[in-house]
Amino acid sequence: MVRMKSLSMMVAATALLAALPTGDFAGIGSSAAGAQEQQQKPKQKTRKVPAMSLDVHKRIQKAQEAMDEKNFPEAKIRLAELLESTRINDYERAVAWQLNAMIAYEQEDTPGTIRAYEEILSYAESIPEALELQIIFGLSQLYYSTEKYDLSLEYVKRWESRTEIVGVNQLIFIAQLYYTLNDYRNALSYAYKAISDAEAVDTVEVKESWYQIALSSHWELGEFANVRDILEILIINWPKPVYWTQLAGVYGELKEEQKSYSITEAAYKQGFLDDRPVQVVNMAQILMARQAPIKAAWVLERGFKEELIEDNVDNKKLLGQAYLVSAEYAKSVGPLTEAANGEEDGDLWMQVGQVNMQLDRLDDAEAAFANAEKQFREDDKKTKAKKNRSRIFNALMQRSGALIELKKYSEAERVLNMANRMADSSRERGSVRGWRDYLRAEKAREDMLAGR
Repeated sequence: MVRMKSLSMMVAATALLAALPTGDFAGIGSSAAGAQEQQQKPKQKTRKVPAMSLDVHKRIQKAQEAMDEKNFPEAKIRLAELLESTRINDYERAVAWQLNAMIAYEQEDTPGTIRAYEEILSYAESIPEALELQIIFGLSQLYYSTEKYDLSLEYVKRWESRTEIVGVNQLIFIAQLYYTLNDYRNALSYAYKAISDAEAVDTVEVKESWYQIALSSHWELGEFANVRDILEILIINWPKPVYWTQLAGVYGELKEEQKSYSITEAAYKQGFLDDRPVQVVNMAQILMARQAPIKAAWVLERGFKEELIEDNVDNKKLLGQAYLVSAEYAKSVGPLTEAANGEEDGDLWMQVGQVNMQLDRLDDAEAAFANAEKQFREDDKKTKAKKNRSRIFNALMQRSGALIELKKYSEAERVLNMANRMADSSRERGSVRGWRDYLRAEKAREDMLAGR
């Protein structure tokens, strides 16, 4: 629930309280009230407003003095006593209820304020029509603040049907109300009318929030071309980081990938993504897609160094892949190993093993292939299936190759025997025979060189 002290509540309350011609206390209100009055100047019907008696005026003043001293209990008592009188007229009752509305407002009692305004409306024929219209509009705002949106709409329609001038602030309120009710077409109509009216005069400034209503409405309607147009206006006038990232996303929705990439990269270079970890990672992924893996690696390295992104498995894996695609094998193996340790991914361990083989780090390669085999077997146990048979076979073959290069021939023979048992085709069995032949040749050469 919106608090009573919210801006819309304040404007509604002060505008209403300022309007009653009640002698010495007629000036209650604020400059905001005056501004709203100037925007709405309907042709008022001539109503004969009853006069306030001197006795009632004095009693009202006493209640007002108690209110000024924040002695609301006393003020309420005085007003209750006045309202119990059978000798006061409807105008005097309306004034008493307006002071009750002010007390409820000060005490953040929204239901009490609403009740007081409803009571004032029961004496509508005894108060100026302009005040009646302000109260009707204020009730719409009050019901909005309590999330009773249907009642809010009912009152605003009642007000709009009778007023001749709708100011930009009222237009925006109505636009927001329709948006809240998921009536995006009407929300757009009122938001654009407010923007158009404000642009037509020099004294009213178009506000960012007005475009935001239109932006959100078009987004909800899936009208991404309109979303794009509004975002471009927002970027020019209010260049906030969020609008750059949203614009990149909208270009993606419009299948204009190149523009989406360019906007994202421009936002990154301006530092607009630094407080958005997901967007920084997205920037790296975009650079990977654009065949610029080394730039992706630089983005991620900076992200880790400046703590812009999380130091997690996925990001480490992406960094490793970026370096790997860039042929920076020495830089890729560290993050890939960290990712494999955290992710328990057999395929990733295979990749780590292959990179280590490329770097001639044979011990690390053999250990990685062993981890891959182990992970594939564990995955099969968990799923109670043998879907990883070919992967296990491949891991064993790669591991045996590392062991042969390490001259660990007995261990390599043992691993090849395991691979042979896993083989289920003549091709795989042929591969095992080939590695065995190579193993024996290497061992014989080693023996010859050693003079054995």
